[in-house]
Amino acid sequence: MFEDKKGLVFIVDISGYSQFIREISPNVGILVIRHLLKGIIDSNFLSFKISEIEGDAILFYHLGLPPSVKDMLKQFDHMRTSFKKIWSRYSLKYPNMINLDLKAIVHYGTLIEFKINRFCKLYGNIMVDAHRLLKNSVPSNAYLLLTTDYLEQMGNYPLDYYSEYGTYQCDIYDVGSLCYRYFSFYDAVLE
Repeated sequence: MFEDKKGLVFIVDISGYSQFIREISPNVGILVIRHLLKGIIDSNFLSFKISEIEGDAILFYHLGLPPSVKDMLKQFDHMRTSFKKIWSRYSLKYPNMINLDLKAIVHYGTLIEFKINRFCKLYGNIMVDAHRLLKNSVPSNAYLLLTTDYLEQMGNYPLDYYSEYGTYQCDIYDVGSLCYRYFSFYDAVLE
């Protein structure tokens, strides 16, 4: 039998990826995307596990109590800083990279971890919701989205992130309404 556990899902996704790969040769596209994804992975200072890397997205996860909102904001900012540093090395040579940026979804709930050969997979409604949230109505291509399911776990933290920070909104999906707060990252939002 498989054991249900509480855990955090953190999907980091490259905005503008589809257009980029349509406009650039495969050799250059693979080189650039590989370096960008490696930079994101190398800046994972919260030591999240990786379940999958699919195209332009990395599915990180953490079992147990989730990191604080402040830690998640710092983690995303750190990844985006690494991403932008690598991006700047290529963007002058390949101007069609101009629209590439980073966005992320943080969701918390019940999930099941299982193995297929050497691969660790995740299962549960949390996965369905997190993937739906990648298609949201956030009016930015650089943001960190925190679901209300994640934010409800933050009761032990002194700041009321649930009601005072970020922009609150809900989107309707085939699975129902999913609500969240998002933080736009046009430039660093952290002090």
